Amino acid sequence: MDGLQRDELERTIAAGMSRGVLKADEDAALLALCRLLADQMDDAVQDSDEGPSTRLSAAYLSALKDLQRALSREVEQRNKGSKLAHLRAVHSVKDAG
Repeated sequence: MDGLQRDELERTIAAGMSRGVLKADEDAALLALCRLLADQMDDAVQDSDEGPSTRLSAAYLSALKDLQRALSREVEQRNKGSKLAHLRAVHSVKDAG
């Protein structure tokens, strides 16, 4: 059942897991949905001359966007920390002046 979409999805998931951004238990439902939709996309390409339906493509794209948000949690956490550090630095300069 593996195909292009599923293979690429698994590479993305593996990268997220290795960075510690994706959590198998917290993200289990999202990962299962992405895998199911990737399999359906691959099956649609193999079984049809027309390819996947518009609805299936839209659902898969939506799931991938959710996965991308989950993968960007690490960046958001770093940005929050750096913003806090920036605000502390700005306020300490104002208080000293």
